[in-house]
Amino acid sequence: MAQPCCAVVSRRRHQLLTVKKFLPLDELFLRDGMVIFMADPADAIWGFDPSAPMDVHEGKLHEGWRKLPEDFTEFLTHNAFGEATYNAAHTTSCDSVPNERMSDVLGPLTEVAFGEWNWPAPGHRIYVSDTVIAHVGPALRDGAPLDYPLGFSEVQVGTINPTDISYLHDIPETEWF
Repeated sequence: MAQPCCAVVSRRRHQLLTVKKFLPLDELFLRDGMVIFMADPADAIWGFDPSAPMDVHEGKLHEGWRKLPEDFTEFLTHNAFGEATYNAAHTTSCDSVPNERMSDVLGPLTEVAFGEWNWPAPGHRIYVSDTVIAHVGPALRDGAPLDYPLGFSEVQVGTINPTDISYLHDIPETEWF
């Protein structure tokens, strides 16, 4: 079942993924009964059981598997939304938005109800408007929560029109890059 998806992706002229990567068909491999089809530059991997190819599992190279609450189709959609935040024509990010400022950041956006992944860590969500997409989660450093006395979030935002995200630079206590 995953082969047609991988075949379509392999024919694309430009990269669909830059944060994570689909493995080429000739590099798919079996680990603990799962066919590994995608990985990130660190040690996160995604696979499926050949006997249940619509069920996606996430794991790490040296840890066990967790079945995601999404089927393969929703997983691909969720992943595409996440990647769009990093691959949009115009992007900006802040790795330490004070949580009390998150309503300012997310005011014009609506959460997309995807199932929760553990990548890059639990608690990450996708928000959208007609022209803006954001990937939001707990502030992390090297995969671990930042040790601040107050809560902070990291936010990656993408858009096709930079004026649609210019409001972010006016939010106090944030630095966008």
